[in-house]
Amino acid sequence: MENINYIPDWAKSAVFYHIYPFGFFNTPKYGKDDPITTPRLELIRDYYDHFVELGVTVIQFGPIFESVRHGYDTTDYMKIDHRLGTNDLFKAIVDELHDRNIRVIVDGVFNHVGREFPSFKDIQAHGETSWRKHWHYVDFAKDNSYKDGFDYKNWEGHYSLVKLNLEQPDVCNYLFSVAQYWLGEIGIDGWRLDVAYMIPNFFWYDFRDICKRTKPDCLLIGEMIHGPYSKWIGPNTLDGGTGYEVYKSLWSSFNHANMHELKSNLERSFHPEWGLNKDLTLVNFLSNHDSSRILSQLDEYLHIYPAVLLLFTLNGIPKIYYGDEIGLRGIKTAISDEAVRQPMPKVPFNITEENRALLNHYKFCIQIRGDHHALKYGNLIPLYANEHILAFLRKSSRETLLIIISSAFETISCKIPLHNLGMEGYRFVEQLEQGGSQEYLVVNNQLSLPEIYSCWGRILQLRQ
Repeated sequence: MENINYIPDWAKSAVFYHIYPFGFFNTPKYGKDDPITTPRLELIRDYYDHFVELGVTVIQFGPIFESVRHGYDTTDYMKIDHRLGTNDLFKAIVDELHDRNIRVIVDGVFNHVGREFPSFKDIQAHGETSWRKHWHYVDFAKDNSYKDGFDYKNWEGHYSLVKLNLEQPDVCNYLFSVAQYWLGEIGIDGWRLDVAYMIPNFFWYDFRDICKRTKPDCLLIGEMIHGPYSKWIGPNTLDGGTGYEVYKSLWSSFNHANMHELKSNLERSFHPEWGLNKDLTLVNFLSNHDSSRILSQLDEYLHIYPAVLLLFTLNGIPKIYYGDEIGLRGIKTAISDEAVRQPMPKVPFNITEENRALLNHYKFCIQIRGDHHALKYGNLIPLYANEHILAFLRKSSRETLLIIISSAFETISCKIPLHNLGMEGYRFVEQLEQGGSQEYLVVNNQLSLPEIYSCWGRILQLRQ
């Protein structure tokens, strides 16, 4: 990220904390079940100290606008969902987080809306005479499962999510006004853009222009499932995307004793010569609102320690899904996301000693990342893998680090090949607590490490 000049500088060293608001604050399932405005967002103030002590620099709020149910079925883009509070309350929270040097980004769901959205309601009421029928892709020659008397495009077969017609200028201009309001009037610092890969780039060109003119240092992160990510990320479109192409390997390599899988994905994505995403910024995560939590994905609890260390030593922007840091579990099923969108426990946390140690590990890894220029800004060069070991370099203009991740359940030794890197005779100095400031010498283009602790790793700094 060091030489990527189209994303804001603050984002290059950011650590995200992802909140799914309707779960975090334990709202009623449907908006109609809670007819009065309830300021549940106030509860986030109880967690300010936790955010600061953890070391996060950005809070990512999932969908937060008025909706039918889960936030992705928006009914009013200009209003905080009444189950959460008001615009004034949210603005106050944004200001309070800013006072703590924590920025705020918000989910923008601009591909589709809920069935209660005004333009769709107008079509239901007036049919072919609706003055807003062009806001959606409507076919009056057919019907749908709701028996509206017309059919319409939706998101992946879900008729509760009505696709917006972004080929229409007035639809786009309305959404641009939404972006301007939340960036300008409320003061958010950017957007996480839902299903960005499904939206044509002509929209993102104009969206970027509007956002950057409103707030020049705002951040635009698109949800990307499949590549090529470069289609949607760049100096004229979005600043970055979600790192789904590497995500699966972040846990399956541990479960299947196959660090080759992870190394292969890292090479394909980030190798400085041929990596498909080597010049892009991606957000890395172990869990999110659409996936099972990491502790429910891993077969062995102890693997959480090298997995978290890996998250904070990869290139890109690391993101924590709320509650992962205190050991929350949850499995996504084919019919429900509720288990991974549960309420956040109240502070002070009543957690086991095991999970207290996990929380401290997150804090430690975030601190290590903050202490090293290469971890925040450097590129990534995969070096070596076997069943239990992954080794890669992080290299910036100021330093070079060798990262070693171990999934083995015993202390092991290994030799890391460093051929064609011009490091013969150079020294590597330990940066973690293991071995203190012990030095290791590159001999015959390889580095021999006699001990790598079980389910842990090494961070070594290159010295000439």
